[in-house]
Amino acid sequence: MPERLTYAKGIYDEKEMNAVRRSLESGWLSGGVETHSFEREFADWWGVKHALTVNSGSSADMVALQSLNLPRGSEIITNAGAAFPTTVSAMTYLGLEPVFVDIKGLCIDPKEVKKAISSDTKAIMFAHTLGFMPDMNEIMQIANENDLKVVEDCCDCTGSKQDGKMAGTFGNIATVSFYPAHHMTTGEGGMVITDDSKLHREAYSVRGWGRDCVCGDMPSCRDRFANPPFDHRYYFTRLGGNFQITEMQAAFGREQLKRLDGFIELRKRNYKILADELGEPHDPEVSPFAYPLFSKTKIDDMRKLNKAGIDTRTMFGGNIVRHPAFREIGRVVGDLTQSDRMLNDGYFVGVGPHLTEDNMLYIAEQIKCLR
Repeated sequence: MPERLTYAKGIYDEKEMNAVRRSLESGWLSGGVETHSFEREFADWWGVKHALTVNSGSSADMVALQSLNLPRGSEIITNAGAAFPTTVSAMTYLGLEPVFVDIKGLCIDPKEVKKAISSDTKAIMFAHTLGFMPDMNEIMQIANENDLKVVEDCCDCTGSKQDGKMAGTFGNIATVSFYPAHHMTTGEGGMVITDDSKLHREAYSVRGWGRDCVCGDMPSCRDRFANPPFDHRYYFTRLGGNFQITEMQAAFGREQLKRLDGFIELRKRNYKILADELGEPHDPEVSPFAYPLFSKTKIDDMRKLNKAGIDTRTMFGGNIVRHPAFREIGRVVGDLTQSDRMLNDGYFVGVGPHLTEDNMLYIAEQIKCLR
């Protein structure tokens, strides 16, 4: 048996370490040159106008959703299958009502979205699961016809495209995670991305305690004392929190960003090896987080793979509404058959850039032994 083949592993070296040392030596530990540079560079890489660093992908969901300024009680349509709990938690924390619909394949089903719309529906928020995307033209047509906002959770799908268009650029605002398992890492951290300058301003304020000042890297606010008795730097016009990352994380992330294209290509290579060996199709536009598998003997299969030194994970929440924390939350539309299949049968193995071609061939061979 080879060394344990983890599904995820942060890859970094002296470049990232030196960047962290550089930030420490600057004496400025939060919200400085490294953070602003990282945001600009990441926005350029993604092809959007604005990128805003936050301290996790979960915080990114919260900040992005709050930036929409939806009335309390508004309904947000979301996927029940392969859902991550903090996406739904962000809705409930903000006084919004999740509406759970079924999935098609790995992602939210546009036809189920259409069925779920009510007079209270204001937005659709969903994840691009494992790097895969629903039919975004259909999603956006539904959204536009019903005046709905769209929030894309891109934590799994950095670099994925559909018809040449980058994930996260279809809707109004999107979120990214830099947890070590994802396409690049800052240890913990995330990003909110958008082309909408108004939403960016709202998100910026929410990230920074809810203060009105969004001067960013300017040395001081303009007209700080024009509204006495307030100092504009501490004038609060929204509810917010401190969701910032550190300068050290931003410096680390700037170096990771230089590796990102290479990381994505290795993920695609590893996925293709598995797909070819297992006789399954693959989409070259998908930037995969992991390789999905379905089996009626899921738990036994996972145990066998783990015994063979191969890490496995279940498909996040499976069907999130079956978990105790979410049973009494929101509205459910349909019977969620595919989401239950995700819960009962779905799991995944890794395709991360730390895995070699020989590793992938070994993983494929062990999966074949289960069939």
